[in-house]
Amino acid sequence: MRALIIFILFLFVGWAGYWIVGSIALENQLNSAFEDASEQGIDLQYSEFGVQGFPNRFDTVMRDVDLKIPAEGIEWTAPLFTTAALSYKPWHLIATWPQEQTLRIGNFSADILTSEMQASVVFEPDTSLPLNRSQLVARDLRLDFVTPTRQAFGVTPKQQIAVAEVFLATRQTPVIPDAHDLLIELKQVLLPQDVMAILDPDQNFPPRVASIKSDSALTFSAPINRNNLPDLLALDLRKAEVTWANMALALNGRLTPGIAGKAEGQLSLNIRNWRDVFQVLVNAGIAQPAWEGAFTALTLSDGNPDTLETTLVFRDGQIWLGPFPLGPSPILFAR
Repeated sequence: MRALIIFILFLFVGWAGYWIVGSIALENQLNSAFEDASEQGIDLQYSEFGVQGFPNRFDTVMRDVDLKIPAEGIEWTAPLFTTAALSYKPWHLIATWPQEQTLRIGNFSADILTSEMQASVVFEPDTSLPLNRSQLVARDLRLDFVTPTRQAFGVTPKQQIAVAEVFLATRQTPVIPDAHDLLIELKQVLLPQDVMAILDPDQNFPPRVASIKSDSALTFSAPINRNNLPDLLALDLRKAEVTWANMALALNGRLTPGIAGKAEGQLSLNIRNWRDVFQVLVNAGIAQPAWEGAFTALTLSDGNPDTLETTLVFRDGQIWLGPFPLGPSPILFAR
């Protein structure tokens, strides 16, 4: 029995020593990272910072966080930000945000409120920490912001974006080197009043978009790790779908870098109840009423007049639907 007690005490002392050494190393590494960030023009202030969680976790706790990137006009503040990792598996990190945060980007300023916001990142157990997979979940997400350009009698009206649930996940793609699968899902999206007034001025549709989903693969020029954020070489969109009332819009295809990082390629487009979608696009100024006849002709090939199947072409910095220009191609591949 005495030998067993000594053995247990030996294990405890050894584990305690490992945790102390590990926590000191982690805190030193983070302080060094903060200093490097400061040299790069990133200003991070906090009232308290430390490593907790003895004996099974390495938890970092930061209070009254104020992060500024003056060159970009970005500021983020939060009363608390924490990360957690099991002491025997430190390459699996979990981050938790508070229920209230603020974000400023240039003239845009928003209060961010959630009932839950948490992310996890799993790296490969290697010194370069290659990214294996990640996940973010936010529930009851709400952004309250103001539009500085809209003022009446000196009062700037508040706008709001709300999402019942946000789910984002990545993982290394098994069959493609240096590629990651990306899954995004938003449920019950409430758009700002200003946007709804443009898209649906007659209030024909419910105020919330039922769901926005995207399943894709991103191919990079090299592995993603702590030393390298490689260039994006291709976006393979397996399926992206927006569902709103009785309308559904689905896309799939492949996009690659074009002029100045703008997307080039083709996406197959399928729209259910396309006339309602077309009217929304007309309200937004994306489509012209005179195009309706051409779209009607496209539906005759499959015998279903309510479904439109066609191709979006991303070419020369523009998005084309047949001969019709819809607008500039998005910059997805900026370096």
